[in-house]
Amino acid sequence: MGWIKTEDMWRKMAEATIGLVCFHPAANHVNAMPTKLFEYMAAGIPVVASNFPLWKEIVEGSSCGITVNPLEPKDIADAVQHLIDHPDEAEMMGENGRRAVLQKYNWENERQKLLALYHDLL
Repeated sequence: MGWIKTEDMWRKMAEATIGLVCFHPAANHVNAMPTKLFEYMAAGIPVVASNFPLWKEIVEGSSCGITVNPLEPKDIADAVQHLIDHPDEAEMMGENGRRAVLQKYNWENERQKLLALYHDLL
């Protein structure tokens, strides 16, 4: 699909039932916090994400999806199939992700952390 406008992205996301964030374990991915992950969570969509330690902490800690080995297509397919086969569980995961963004993973909380860091540095 390439780059699309933000409003178009939200429309497309509203049509989605599962969000995939299966980056390969490149050095700049393993400790990243991809916007896409939090956009899916905010939209209430369950995620299938790479099983990097940080991502596992976020996804499993929020009970908002399934983490997989991103180098194993069968693992990804099995996770997607599980969510399709268990729509009530998938819906609950989506709700958990949305709640996690509203309560924890949001710009207001991050702003507070950044301001505290600046305060400590000064």
